[in-house]
Amino acid sequence: MYFVILNILMFFFFAFNASISAAQQGPYKLDDIVVTASRIATPLLETQANITIITKEDIEQMGATNVIDIFKGEPGVFTANLLNNPKTALVDIRGFGETAPSNVLFLIDGRRINSIDMSGTDLTQIPVEMIERIEIYRGPATVLFGDNAVAGVINIIMKKGEGKAKAKASIVAGSYGLFSPKLSVLGRQEKFSYYALASSYDTDGYRHNNNIRTKDVFGNFSFDALKTLTLYLQTGFHKDTYGLPGALSFNELTTGQYSRKDSKTPFDSADTEDNFINLGADIKPFDDFVFSLNGSYRIRHNSAKYVSSNWYTMRTLKTYGLIPKITIKKPIGNMNNTLVAGFDYYKNPTRATDFSPGLWGTDSVTNITRTDYAFYINEEISPIKDIIISAGYRVQKSFWDIDYVDNLGVLPLIDRTVNDRKEAFRVSVNYLIGKKGNAFLTYAKGFRMPATDELFNVWAIPPVNDALKTQIVREWDAGVRYNVTERIGSSLTIFYSKTDDEIYYNPYTFSNGNYDKTKRQGIEAAIFIDPVKDFRISIQYSYTDARFDGGAFDDNKIPLVPRDKISFKSSYTWKNLTSNITLSYLSKRYLISDQKNDLPQLPGVTLIDVDFKYTLGKFDALFGIKNLTNKKYSEYGVASYPFGQPPRANYYPSPERSFYCGLSYNY
Repeated sequence: MYFVILNILMFFFFAFNASISAAQQGPYKLDDIVVTASRIATPLLETQANITIITKEDIEQMGATNVIDIFKGEPGVFTANLLNNPKTALVDIRGFGETAPSNVLFLIDGRRINSIDMSGTDLTQIPVEMIERIEIYRGPATVLFGDNAVAGVINIIMKKGEGKAKAKASIVAGSYGLFSPKLSVLGRQEKFSYYALASSYDTDGYRHNNNIRTKDVFGNFSFDALKTLTLYLQTGFHKDTYGLPGALSFNELTTGQYSRKDSKTPFDSADTEDNFINLGADIKPFDDFVFSLNGSYRIRHNSAKYVSSNWYTMRTLKTYGLIPKITIKKPIGNMNNTLVAGFDYYKNPTRATDFSPGLWGTDSVTNITRTDYAFYINEEISPIKDIIISAGYRVQKSFWDIDYVDNLGVLPLIDRTVNDRKEAFRVSVNYLIGKKGNAFLTYAKGFRMPATDELFNVWAIPPVNDALKTQIVREWDAGVRYNVTERIGSSLTIFYSKTDDEIYYNPYTFSNGNYDKTKRQGIEAAIFIDPVKDFRISIQYSYTDARFDGGAFDDNKIPLVPRDKISFKSSYTWKNLTSNITLSYLSKRYLISDQKNDLPQLPGVTLIDVDFKYTLGKFDALFGIKNLTNKKYSEYGVASYPFGQPPRANYYPSPERSFYCGLSYNY
């Protein structure tokens, strides 16, 4: 493995020192705009982190049928699909494993969509059709975005209307009962821009009781009221129902007691309704000054019926957000200077109702309201040509108001308030290599506060976990992205991070706690080659070493983190036909909750996907095959510890070979 890494490093060294007589543009579109790196529009060339931009054209070309498909080839980004659909899929950046949902922040146009509990992000509410582009920021971004961003940020930018009115109707169908129709309209009428989408995504799923039915409606509107004032409105409605097939143990699968497609919980199910509205204004009284004001409201209902265990739950989450921001772009003497400062306010009232009939049943209501107040500031200054220095700071104070009522009168009432205050900072130096690339060095300190169900558990002693600490991450990043020639582009990032008090669920004590220390180090590399016009080859590799550093699990590997990830993709367009071949390899990793590294690992797997797109006038036809070689594997596995029995390995089998086809019409 070290030989492979050495060769990669040598390639990038020679690429970096290649002849500077080549053309200025190449596979890396360095003038592409990124908003995640500094919370304002910035050219990729000037960003100080390993950032990937995935455009709508890239998404259409790869034939993605859901948002999880988009991340499969990205270095340093790992997916684990619990239900074989985006509903509870896990997206990890740089090796946080089972706690990734609380360490990777998802945004839609800068609006947080992570839940304040451990459920993370519901990716079914993001139809592929609505995406203009995706920005993946690797590394701590706590300074700009606050909690949940210690591993990185994934910012999904919605489409918006430009030009004359257009409409698109499409349909995708495939294996396991996949059926997904969509209809969208977009355009601009003088000062008014509009985009609207209606879609559904239905599938029976690979396993029994693995179905999901979703419906979505989205709108993105803006109005240039004045030369100095732009108003915008975004709104969405999401509804779904889905089955919960549960896990199958190693013994049940190997003895033939159950097949890979079986479910031991054939009647367990859940449903969700999630609505939001986002209002904002950009006021630009001067060329070098912008005041942005954004307010949002979200309400989410989720209910689940665990018939197998006679347990029924209902959850309601509301989110109120107010995020004013100022941007000043004004030189200091001869030095370019950009300052961004703002205040983030979020209030999240939640209500959870749990009911289980019977002698040892429960009937309870838990109300937890989390309130966050945060101030941040980030400044970028260019003291000399081709050098950009950036420094940022955030201070955040959070409150949790906890109220628990046992309607059966067995457990005492709980009425508590918990609070915490934390700071984060980031400093970086970015060197511009002409217009062909850049090299950066960044040091950042971030934090991750406890989720509501980590902080409070009525069955724990005590129910409010006062001993649980906020997680602190410190990380170094060094990287380079460079267009060697007009046909070859490459990038390399090396990172090293140490985490104090990482929050986790301890399967041996059945409570949440803090690890002493953990450490992560790795390499993320990519090569893009355009041998001839309309033909591209990309090779991407990441090496991630995530381990415990001290304590009972010292030097053990963090569960669910693969050391190696390799992806190879070739794309070729001949006249109206585009073909793509993607090969991805994920190395073995330990099961969730196997901190002792006792049980067999999830085996490494190599998957091949192919797809073809044909354009004829206003029609586009699509055909694809996932898992071409019909590998039988599991992306997701959990260790359990039954009382008085040896540890047990449990798996969520992933789909075998599947087919899909689609047809769209552009008007």
